[in-house]
Amino acid sequence: MSDEDKQGNVGMRRSLKILLAVSLGLNMLVIGAVGGMMYHGGPTGGAIGARAASFGPFTRALSHQDRRQIGQAMRDELGGFRENLPKVRAGFTALKEALSADVYDSVLVHRLVKQQQAAGLKRYQVGQRLLLERLDEMSQKERQTFAERLGRRHR
Repeated sequence: MSDEDKQGNVGMRRSLKILLAVSLGLNMLVIGAVGGMMYHGGPTGGAIGARAASFGPFTRALSHQDRRQIGQAMRDELGGFRENLPKVRAGFTALKEALSADVYDSVLVHRLVKQQQAAGLKRYQVGQRLLLERLDEMSQKERQTFAERLGRRHR
């Protein structure tokens, strides 16, 4: 294989790595937007409304008070968005540096991506647990109201 062929393959791998980093960045922006919405208490607390949240129809079907309570419980358990932002930025910086390095360290990149995935998964799992706990606490009438809101189209 000629040097040009080898460089072409390396270039493709590098572009895929950059694409992965961009994709990861977009995922973290979504997580940040959801965290910001939860931090500010839902749709009336800030610029990002519940409809823009990526938690989907279950979050939108909750009452404003339930969203605020779940958001506060998440902040209590996981820390606030602003508290976590330096760690998120550090993870992105480390990943960007690893992807830009002259010598690609596959083990490091895999570890950094898995760390970011684990943080997102933990946030998702805590949110899901808190939602289920709230559903378990609801009265029959509250659950029926939730089910009605869940069944409506939110557009």
